[in-house]
Amino acid sequence: MQNWMALLPASKHEADDASAPTWQPLDVRPLGWWALQFTPRVAQLEEAVVLECHASERLFGGREALRGRLVKGAQAQGVAAWAFASNAVAALCVARHCLAQGGTQADDADARPHTRTVEQLLNTLPFTTLSALRPHAGTLARLGCRTLGDVSALPRGGLGRRFDAAALRALDQAYGRSPLPLSWLTLPAVFDERLELPGRVETAAALLHAARTLLQALCAWLAGQHAGVESFTLRWHHGLRRQEAHAGQHTVRLSNPTRDLDRLSQLLHEHLQRLTLAAPVEDISLRAEQIAPLVTHSHSLFPEQGGDQLTAHPDGLLTPAAQRAQKEALWTLLDRLSARLGPERVLAGQVHADHRLEHAQIWQAALHAPPAARDASADTRAGLSPWPQPSWLLPQPVPLTLLPDAQGQHEHPHYQGRLQWLAGPHRVEAGWWDNAQPDSACTRDYYLASSPGAGLLWVFRARHADDTATPAWFLHGLFA
Repeated sequence: MQNWMALLPASKHEADDASAPTWQPLDVRPLGWWALQFTPRVAQLEEAVVLECHASERLFGGREALRGRLVKGAQAQGVAAWAFASNAVAALCVARHCLAQGGTQADDADARPHTRTVEQLLNTLPFTTLSALRPHAGTLARLGCRTLGDVSALPRGGLGRRFDAAALRALDQAYGRSPLPLSWLTLPAVFDERLELPGRVETAAALLHAARTLLQALCAWLAGQHAGVESFTLRWHHGLRRQEAHAGQHTVRLSNPTRDLDRLSQLLHEHLQRLTLAAPVEDISLRAEQIAPLVTHSHSLFPEQGGDQLTAHPDGLLTPAAQRAQKEALWTLLDRLSARLGPERVLAGQVHADHRLEHAQIWQAALHAPPAARDASADTRAGLSPWPQPSWLLPQPVPLTLLPDAQGQHEHPHYQGRLQWLAGPHRVEAGWWDNAQPDSACTRDYYLASSPGAGLLWVFRARHADDTATPAWFLHGLFA
């Protein structure tokens, strides 16, 4: 048995601020894009979006689990009303009736054995819920019809002679007596949507109320793609002719892919506060520059601690859910700091494949760094030498004092006492290929040494080509 859901979008999008203007939505396509993450059988039916979700029930944990996710997501999308039925037209009629009664959700028909069938439910609905009968409302009212059951009870021959074939066909489709051809919705390959503003906007910060509508459409498109956005570009035009000379744009980059509407809105707000418009804006457009698949996290076999338990039990921070929350908070902080201070002032360290310890780490803008460099919990040991590495590296190697032994025959390095060798030598010969910095070439033998006063040290002996000069010893790092 097919299981259809009808979604009636709101007539207009309300802004968060009651004093802010309201913006008409683009169309019902964003709602359909969002529904594509649950089933490929999504279509636009008049002013609504309908989807057949019976085939996806096992994938999402059963009928009730899938319906719960659909309803929760529909509420977040600002849907005005929704309903379930055994066919698309019946679901649309029930949703319209629910909206007319001031509600948002209607009980589904033909979903459980003890509930009413779709025919019994439709018989009680006003015939105006079927759009094909609205042009004949006056005639049907004079015939004493008030509900779809009254219209269906009329003699079919007389009904066919008095009304057009479209009315009979729509009535049969609502009761499931004839099939309904639908054109399935598909996602565009690239998200690039435009919104004409109802009035001229003179400040960049005021563009956020209109841009949020485009961001909501972007998040719906990303949901259908099972992806997140890494960067997007907001364009604004100072004239309806959309000439490049009278336009501006700003690209927003994120530290990690996401489709969280609130996070995108807050980040765009940070950027718009620092922009100045050359002239009043009449329309805007949004384009997704880069997207990436989002990793779907599986649920834990055992219940995870959450909420107040994280404060009461520090071990709760080690749960996968808590770790993901920490990463999201870190990425959000990086985005906001980069927007406020500039991307060149927010840097992330990255391990660099170089045997010279002073060149084994590079710093670059956090927004352009690879995910491993932005992730504080990532394993940064990858690519490092298996030899012991000091936790504190000196800015410049410090020459060590050489003192003779008791017999006065050999000189030994000293640093707060005579050094004792624990491991080594570990030879490093690198940098000879760097023509831009010829002084960076080095040939060294590294040792792990112990000092009576300073503890574990990382020292090296500089080697020369002829190996006849007096060896020079240097302190390069300390172990915490």
